[in-house]
Amino acid sequence: MNQQEVWNNIAEEWYEFKDTPAPGIIKFLEKQTGNILDLGSGSGRHLMQIKNGKMYLVDFSKQMIKFAKQKAKKQNIKAEFFVSELAKLPFKNNFFDSAICISALHCVKGEKNREKTIQELFRVIKPKKEIKIAVWNKDAKRFKNSPKEKYVKWRDKGARYYYLYEEKEIHDLFEKAGFKIIKKFPADLMITFKAIKPSQ
Repeated sequence: MNQQEVWNNIAEEWYEFKDTPAPGIIKFLEKQTGNILDLGSGSGRHLMQIKNGKMYLVDFSKQMIKFAKQKAKKQNIKAEFFVSELAKLPFKNNFFDSAICISALHCVKGEKNREKTIQELFRVIKPKKEIKIAVWNKDAKRFKNSPKEKYVKWRDKGARYYYLYEEKEIHDLFEKAGFKIIKKFPADLMITFKAIKPSQ
């Protein structure tokens, strides 16, 4: 079973289980306007109405996107939805005014795919615009004896792939792609930071 199939299998239960937004993300989104990207959106836990703007949700699981659409309809939120690999986004250069990628990059299998995802994020963000990122932290107590790559079972529906980042490693990857890290939040279970695409 590949990872798309795993996430399609668990989508309905995940929609019920993972509905609470990650800390600080709604506050970040409330300050944004224009086209806002939610990269690896899952079933839409961060979906909200953007004042003077619109959210674009992208996930590689069509079932996750199906539940995100249901949430938008139920809450009367105007948004756009795309089923796509995160490393190959269907948007033109400099399209987005802001982006979040929360608990998604660590689900991308393969080092080259993860790097390409960051490069794609850089490509589609406008210069001088902010993004907010959160990934699992290899140095968290929960992962003390874990390998960098691991599979975590979801009941009887399949095993999800995760890559555990070290803080310097993820910051270096974003800087290598061209971003500038502008704020680091205290790392615990997650490594969370804000970055900006410098003016060209």
